[in-house]
Amino acid sequence: MEFLPNLIGLAGMHIMMAMLPGPNTVLVSWYAATQSRRHGLKAVAGVVLASLVWVSLALWGVGALLVEAGGLYRLLRIAGAAYLIYVGYRMLRAGWAGKTSAPGTPPTLTNRSPFLTGITTTLSNPKSAVFWTSAFLLAVPAHAPGWVYAAILLIVAVQSTLWYGALALFFSAGFAQRLYLRITGYLDLVAGAVMIALGLKLADELRREIVAETVR
Repeated sequence: MEFLPNLIGLAGMHIMMAMLPGPNTVLVSWYAATQSRRHGLKAVAGVVLASLVWVSLALWGVGALLVEAGGLYRLLRIAGAAYLIYVGYRMLRAGWAGKTSAPGTPPTLTNRSPFLTGITTTLSNPKSAVFWTSAFLLAVPAHAPGWVYAAILLIVAVQSTLWYGALALFFSAGFAQRLYLRITGYLDLVAGAVMIALGLKLADELRREIVAETVR
């Protein structure tokens, strides 16, 4: 029971991070509402798998190395910002097509696999490296036994599945889908704008860092 408080603290930090609106939330909700429950749950599976990849990297210390390796971490963030903007652009296109197509016709994200899109969207968020490195260092003491690391992976897998799965189930429910499809074009435009805004925010943070380093 010695490490139980650490695991509880990590679980609390993780669920709060997951519940904050971000690319994963937008993506899962979009697939569930415009496609089907199955598509939404496939996106959830991709998000959960990619989250476990980030956790594993943090446990092995790779996350800390990425943060310390300034140039490499910056390239990763640039790629992440570009991908978020790309997905947002595709959502904008889908939203515009939804406005001009027959009512109730669900748009598609250029036939991309929701599972692969979930993986790529989560992996392209470099802030995950910072979160998991910080959360790991704060919540797990040095020289913790192996079962603690296994418990961390299990906590992340279960909490991510429950939260994003709940989103997929809600937005794929009949009343939610009917409401979504009535105004699908506008909501897809909003979802695309949010994804692009997140990408631009990350790009702006990079710009500020580069300017600050130049001024020094």
